[in-house]
Amino acid sequence: MKSILTLDGLLQDSIKSTKTRIRIIDNLAHIKWLQNPKANVLKDLLLANSNKQRFKDNYGLIASYSHLSEFFNNKNRSKSLFYANEMYKVSKKERSPNDIIESIDKIVALQTPHKAMKFYKESIHLRDSLQVADTKRQYKFAKIKYNYEEEEKLKLKFKTLAAENKLIAEQESSQKKNILFTGVVLTTGLIFLIYRRKQQHKKRILLESYKTETRISKKLHDELGNDMYNVLTKVQNTNYKREEIVNDLDKIYLQTRAISHQNDSVETGDKFENYFRELISSYNSDDCKIILNNLSSLDLNNLKNNKQIVIYRVFNELFVNMKKHSKANLVVISCKKENNFSQITYSDNGVGFKDNSIVLKNGLKNMETRIKMIKGTVNFESKPKKGLKITFNFKN
Repeated sequence: MKSILTLDGLLQDSIKSTKTRIRIIDNLAHIKWLQNPKANVLKDLLLANSNKQRFKDNYGLIASYSHLSEFFNNKNRSKSLFYANEMYKVSKKERSPNDIIESIDKIVALQTPHKAMKFYKESIHLRDSLQVADTKRQYKFAKIKYNYEEEEKLKLKFKTLAAENKLIAEQESSQKKNILFTGVVLTTGLIFLIYRRKQQHKKRILLESYKTETRISKKLHDELGNDMYNVLTKVQNTNYKREEIVNDLDKIYLQTRAISHQNDSVETGDKFENYFRELISSYNSDDCKIILNNLSSLDLNNLKNNKQIVIYRVFNELFVNMKKHSKANLVVISCKKENNFSQITYSDNGVGFKDNSIVLKNGLKNMETRIKMIKGTVNFESKPKKGLKITFNFKN
């Protein structure tokens, strides 16, 4: 998110270099696609590629072909292979070993074992050359032994893969009856690779979400200094009313507590239910009573850690939103479990949403995003001056 904002900001600036603007457009489209594989960025990727060709920006073309190959990897393998080959050609022209190795990695993942053989050999040769140069340059550092051993393992892995694929290629040419068996093995491996990449992508999304929270919390923390300075100024100025100063202090208190809850590590495992009850108790006050019904039925202690974290974060956002905006003096949280699904319903008697319309912004949008991460659903119901009702459903 921060990278996207930064690149968007650069495009708004008066950058005179057309080549630089093209590179920014290409990188921005690639980052948007990494964040959301369904994002419509192909037009920008192709536009950047054509302009880099027009300006003969070979190093820019290497990155552009890499982005396009990754974009088509799970959509159109022939196009993905085409752009990987184009990246290889330009990298060879510019004599860029690291880019050549990267393009080879893409090509061998898309080629048949027989056609990939020459690329394996070239990759091994390049890695050997880079290893020798790197060893001479970094010999004085303590980590050289570790780096050398890791590179040796990687080189051995490529040699092993080359030997295995050479044997497969020889068997394919001499034993036609093994073609069907080899096809089944390769198909199974591809399905496993796609499944593993999807799982890794989900984990990366969750990790990025928490990193974004930390950055936002730090920004809020930095801004508390300005709020405190403004309050101190008002205290020293007799023209300000006491009620206004108290309201400012209450605002700072809410900000501080929200930041604390957002940054605290969530205690997961077999003590999570008590930890969750403590969160609810921290928001229960004389001004707003919170009634909790049948929480034990959800068996929260036996949920997976990622679901426990999502539940804690969602209700922390919900309580902060309630304190800041709803003006509610009564909240009811009801829980029930049916078959393999759990349901938590939040209801308050606050002001609800204006004109019975629900606008998902900030905290509420975060809630919806988090619930979707654990394949759950969320439903919002609101009436002006009659409160808010939110129902969460998720699989145990």
